Amino acid sequence: MKTTSLKLHPVAVARQYATVIAQAGGNAKRAVAKSYFYFVEVRTDNGFIGWGEISDIEPDDLPKDADDYAELLSAFMRGRDPFAIQQMHRDFTEHFLVEESSLAKYTRCALDMAMYDLQGKATKQPIYNLLGGKVRNDVVISWVAYIRKELDLLRTEMREKVAQGFRAFKLKVGVDIELDEERVALAREVGGKEISIKVDANAGWSVAEAAKNIRRLNRFQLAGVETPVPRENPADIAAVRKQVDVPILEHVSTLEYGLALAKAGAVDVFNIATTGAGGIWPARQIVSLAQAADIGVLLGSTVELGPGTLAQLHLAAITPNLALPSDLIGPGMYTKHVLTERLLYQQGKLLVPSGPGLGGEIDTKQFAELAF
Repeated sequence: MKTTSLKLHPVAVARQYATVIAQAGGNAKRAVAKSYFYFVEVRTDNGFIGWGEISDIEPDDLPKDADDYAELLSAFMRGRDPFAIQQMHRDFTEHFLVEESSLAKYTRCALDMAMYDLQGKATKQPIYNLLGGKVRNDVVISWVAYIRKELDLLRTEMREKVAQGFRAFKLKVGVDIELDEERVALAREVGGKEISIKVDANAGWSVAEAAKNIRRLNRFQLAGVETPVPRENPADIAAVRKQVDVPILEHVSTLEYGLALAKAGAVDVFNIATTGAGGIWPARQIVSLAQAADIGVLLGSTVELGPGTLAQLHLAAITPNLALPSDLIGPGMYTKHVLTERLLYQQGKLLVPSGPGLGGEIDTKQFAELAF
């Protein structure tokens, strides 16, 4: 089985509301009302089709000429064995500037997805069976509540999600500690004692601010704090961890960074995503590092659509050290969907797919409606 062709399908989808997060220094980033994707269709000489998702691309990172980019990727993928995942990753990092371009990183993830999808369809197996077999049938999800000054809107959002069965939440914080405290208090009030609450400062605090603010917010019993300070220096993250009694979480997209965090004793939980790591293959290597270092894992997200979420669920299925609820909210955040059967939350959980490959069928009719 060899790959013969590749096509890109552009898709733009509105979010349920414009989302805002903090940035380094505590200022708010721009609101994101719509997300941009490319779906990668890879065909083989024996008639199989594999799908990948280039997820939630920043508008400034979109390829300047989509046709040229598709031809470049088509030439890169033509004639490949879908089972030769490691070779694809080695070749990709030699030809594309993965560390300098989010588009390249997310494209690498999409090609990884498509190759695993082809493997599963060819063998009639779900992807997790090609990776050692699943250790769980579902994944607990933490609904992510973004920064909104209108507390009534947050109250409505929280009440809706609690009524739908969600028992875990992540609140974006880091711009205004007064507002942050009000929002965390509201979440605890609406959700009650039994819900899990994480906060994500998106590097909005200094070390001194982080220690002070975490202690302030922890009176509402936090389950974890993500990216409290800029992530470039693991020693700074470790300094925060030593001063607080709350688990510290950090995004890890490379083995090198994960090892640096482990050596520094900086974190309790790695936030790992297929998108950030560049695919299922590199992400599972980071999972293994965390397991060896006795560090927990949760699945993070760039806010993927259905196919990207399916890839994340396969990774979650083989991850024994999931320590906290994962952030896979894309199926609930977007107003449109591209799977023939939309992913639905059941009591705040997503089921691990059981079909061959990714385990979902693409509704290609949506491409024309959602094209940009």
